[in-house]
Amino acid sequence: MIVRKLNEHGLEEFGQFINNLRNGGNQNTPTGMLASDETSDAMDFELELGVISFSNRYELGVYLTKKMGSIETQLFIGDAGLALYWFDQLCPVKPDGSRKPAMVYNYVLSENYNHRPRHAILTTWQLVSRYGEVARFLLSRELPVRGELIEQLMARQYYLGCEGVMRAASKLYYDPERGTFRKGSTGRTSPGCTYRFISWLQQLEVNYDLFTMTEEDLLSILPSEFNKFRFAD
Repeated sequence: MIVRKLNEHGLEEFGQFINNLRNGGNQNTPTGMLASDETSDAMDFELELGVISFSNRYELGVYLTKKMGSIETQLFIGDAGLALYWFDQLCPVKPDGSRKPAMVYNYVLSENYNHRPRHAILTTWQLVSRYGEVARFLLSRELPVRGELIEQLMARQYYLGCEGVMRAASKLYYDPERGTFRKGSTGRTSPGCTYRFISWLQQLEVNYDLFTMTEEDLLSILPSEFNKFRFAD
């Protein structure tokens, strides 16, 4: 399929479709909007996407990064075409025929800056494009699931832009053997869990510029409670 950009009418229709599902509706995904001149516009360049199923968000991010090549990210700001194209994977039908999507801003880029990192496609693409395999620990869940790790980091969006923080978190919490996060890392009270890591970063940034700190800088001053994750390998 050749990707097209949803226009204002298309964005409105897509948002209404999502809200209808959230209210108990069971409409089929209106992918036809991506081919209609009434709801979408051609792009200034050609981008063809195949019919592919992804086992997790990281695979989706890798696919998009390769497909985009040198295309500038800002060309897709506000575009919901990709989220509509893969909506059936982002929000699959349950065995009983129902489905419950997340809020609209998970699929249609919001004007509210605080909601923007929640856009399923854009955030996935940006993380993989910037960090490559380092982002795998955040995106190892199935497409419908954002996951506790990224939820906690998105609560402080600044951390997503700190390469040292991202690399240190990946070192601590990604289990290469399991292909996902380490067991026990998503707790709320256990020593060394991601919640404790975020709390530690919040204390640290009072006296340090986290944006300039490297993975080694952070790991060298990491409290001992994180040792079970730091030395898990």
